[in-house]
Amino acid sequence: MIRFSISILCLLMLGLAPARGQVMTSIPSAAAGDPKVFWSAVMEEFYGAYNKRAKCWMGVVGGEKLCMRPHLLSSVVVDGDPIHFVAMAGYVPGPDGGRADCHACGGKLGLVILKETGSRLALVARNDLSTDVGSWGSVPPEEAFRVVAFGKGNHGWLMEFFYTGQGYTEGGVGVFGAIGDKIVDLGFISTHSDNAGTCGDGLGMCYRYSYEILSDPAASDSRFGDLIARKLESSKPDAPDTIRVPFSQQELKYQMPPALEAALGK
Repeated sequence: MIRFSISILCLLMLGLAPARGQVMTSIPSAAAGDPKVFWSAVMEEFYGAYNKRAKCWMGVVGGEKLCMRPHLLSSVVVDGDPIHFVAMAGYVPGPDGGRADCHACGGKLGLVILKETGSRLALVARNDLSTDVGSWGSVPPEEAFRVVAFGKGNHGWLMEFFYTGQGYTEGGVGVFGAIGDKIVDLGFISTHSDNAGTCGDGLGMCYRYSYEILSDPAASDSRFGDLIARKLESSKPDAPDTIRVPFSQQELKYQMPPALEAALGK
């Protein structure tokens, strides 16, 4: 009975249970054909009115005042229906209206999935609209985000992030996707390591290990199939060219495989 209950819970969380009624937004489906109209409608829907002085859409989320702007729109067609993956980025304004100025200070990330349904867009899933990511008060740039297929009819975001300190650079990919009607953190996969700032000229040998994360074109019918880590460069001659990154049904996250840890010199 306990195992049966756990299985039912996992099915519910993975969105495999019968779908609930769609939540409709006030955004016209026709807005998707005009980026300026689309972004204005989306930002107002989720954050509030545009503030000309701050040049952003201002809103209060979770008790915090946010200054948010459009970041990236990616659209895919699933079973004939256009699905829009919307990323919005901003920060919590300080007393002077500016953003935080420290290495460990993140920006604010809003993620929303919208589907064209009749005359208005339906809300498929969203995060808390104010997830902390990045550094120096900013979310990673637009080019750091990609929408990929995790499995059958299921897409989500990969977000690259790098951190340099005392001559060492570490990097990886944050994974975000929908479970039910919530967009959640699906794990962080380390992909890069180098000591470029602390090597050479008598300071020791330099190393550099770097992989990229790709979706698996041969993924199974599962909503969350394996991802693939593909080698870009490595100081290890025998580093594997590809490593599979599995999804844990128990943790509901992509797991960092030991083989990739070893390939990055960890």
